[in-house]
Amino acid sequence: MQFKSILGLCLLSASVVALPFVTVAKAPKRQANGVLVCECCGQKNCSCCEDKPVEKRPTIAECGFSRPLKVATLTNNRPFGWTERIRNFGPDALTSKGFGINMFEEIAKNLKLRYKVVGYEKDQQAIKDLRKGNLDLLIGLYTPGSTTGKNTTPVYPAMFSNIFSVYYLKEAPFEVTGYESLHNKKGVIRRVENIYPLLSSNISADMSISLETTEDAFKKLLSGEADYLIGSPYSIEAELRRFKLQNQIVQDPKILFNASMFMVLTRATDCFKLRNILGEAIVAYNQDKRRADRELRAVIDEWGELFKDAPQLTLDGTDKTDEVQLKSDDSSDLEKDSEDFVDDEISDD
Repeated sequence: MQFKSILGLCLLSASVVALPFVTVAKAPKRQANGVLVCECCGQKNCSCCEDKPVEKRPTIAECGFSRPLKVATLTNNRPFGWTERIRNFGPDALTSKGFGINMFEEIAKNLKLRYKVVGYEKDQQAIKDLRKGNLDLLIGLYTPGSTTGKNTTPVYPAMFSNIFSVYYLKEAPFEVTGYESLHNKKGVIRRVENIYPLLSSNISADMSISLETTEDAFKKLLSGEADYLIGSPYSIEAELRRFKLQNQIVQDPKILFNASMFMVLTRATDCFKLRNILGEAIVAYNQDKRRADRELRAVIDEWGELFKDAPQLTLDGTDKTDEVQLKSDDSSDLEKDSEDFVDDEISDD
């Protein structure tokens, strides 16, 4: 009697499988942005599972296919992410908004991925849950390798390359040629942008930079307590429109530095095998080089529209306009309930 030996070499298994008289089927392929992708390893044009019995093949289909991908967004960095209460659904009915989730939702739709969105106010809590495997994917991190640490993997390429500039009062400008122009001046950075790690190596002893809330950062500029603010033009423009300060605080034309924004996968679940498929989808999304700018400006308009009737921020006033945001001192996440949101989950149907 003859026996047919079958070698199974896949990402998750290097064991030798020997079965008598097995009828071998080819590895299934599925379409992803026009590319046939192996269900076994997530790679295109592979042959790693062609000789493995169907019932023995590992598959990427569990994450995002047979079970929803658990996706996190950061909800306090407009226009990249925020949450809104949905009218007529009660005070705890929330939906995620912003450039990051918009981009992911289009990619997920094209790949037919099922997912569930969780919103985090605190990036450190989101990173902690990503490392533990409580989340599968986190959207919108700078320097993901040094920020997230072990048990995570960034999706390459980056979803977006952002620029950062100096802002100052229109009536108190100064020339900015680089970091040396900030010596002996007082600056502020908004906590929500989480860019201090990107700046730390360029901050000298004679540079004073404090971390502030958005409101306090603007107030320090208005009062003269700070000479400048460093931030992303997209984020700062969104908040200047919210607080009606576009004519008082202006951007210096010099680009101080660039930073890439990433999607980051956990390695604690099988979802990390989606990284190549997601990477190809990001490439396809960004084929139009101006698309991200158009999308971000549209989202800034959407954010600004929420506050079109709000009063201007003043030094003696406290902002009361942020009613679309969930106020919580110790809440780590804001989870969308699939029973309340028709757009919460995209399925194959």
